[in-house]
Amino acid sequence: MKFGLKCFSIFVLLAVLLSVPAFAGSVKPTLAIVGDPVVDPGSLMAGDTGEITFTITNSLKTVTGGETTTVTDTYNYGSGTSNGLTTPSHTQTTTTTNSDLPDPIKIEKVSLISEAPVRVISAPFENVGCLGAGDIAKFTFLVKADDNAPDGVYFLKLMVTTDNSDVFLNYPVYVKVDNSGVKMVLSESPKAFTTVKKSVVFDVFNLRSNTIKSVSVVPVGDEFAFKPVQEYIIGDIGAGEMYTVQFDVSSKNSSYNGNPQFKVVYKNGNNWHESEPMTVYADSVDTQSTASNANDQTLLYVLGFIAVAAILLGLVYFFMRGKRSKK
Repeated sequence: MKFGLKCFSIFVLLAVLLSVPAFAGSVKPTLAIVGDPVVDPGSLMAGDTGEITFTITNSLKTVTGGETTTVTDTYNYGSGTSNGLTTPSHTQTTTTTNSDLPDPIKIEKVSLISEAPVRVISAPFENVGCLGAGDIAKFTFLVKADDNAPDGVYFLKLMVTTDNSDVFLNYPVYVKVDNSGVKMVLSESPKAFTTVKKSVVFDVFNLRSNTIKSVSVVPVGDEFAFKPVQEYIIGDIGAGEMYTVQFDVSSKNSSYNGNPQFKVVYKNGNNWHESEPMTVYADSVDTQSTASNANDQTLLYVLGFIAVAAILLGLVYFFMRGKRSKK
């Protein structure tokens, strides 16, 4: 009977131990931004569409002191009798391991709030799911600058709500609008455009604060032959960097007096832009010199005419004076 009572006591104790839930959820989870938000392109131009990507994490990975708790209980009981039989002494050890990880966070809504002139054009994320300890999730929003957006820095706010009113996130992010473009500076041009190929050389400057992509220079002018024929492909130009471009240009008709044009086509993020066409004129110094020489020759002709007229008038005067003296 003694052994039976002891066994019953052990069974009750084990049942109580097993009925106690594992230690979980006693520490409040937290939300945090991983790194800086990624804004692409780095700055928008008026009318541009861009992307802002946030990485969010449940930053509470473990509870201080370790990830798990282990409890070991040892029970010793001596010999006893049951139904007239003698039983030997016995030792039993029970070990229970419980997790200390907090409950996951249930994300209910992720939204980006903005005002003019930079607007959010994508919908909020709703009923996203849960973030366990140490998990991360990425969210990308589309934003658009108004067509008349002026240069400046504009602030937006990321808002994350969860099923726990004590766990949320309000995070500011800024978007820059910069309407600077590219600049073309002519460094070499021919004295005249003829049927013989002549070089036109100019530098392309990226005046923006971010890299522009897929940059190419496109020639314009049906009466001219260009080499490269359709465009001069540059590629990417970093912020504040310069690239030198050279075209060989010849006129298709020797009597044509027009001038070729060139423009820069490029992408800011995923938005296409092009510069105002730049007209390349023949050497202006020679043109001014020719005009100056023509003016000098005209002046000489006038002065010569005046001198001849003065001489003739003088001769007439003396001739008439001589005839009067004879009378």
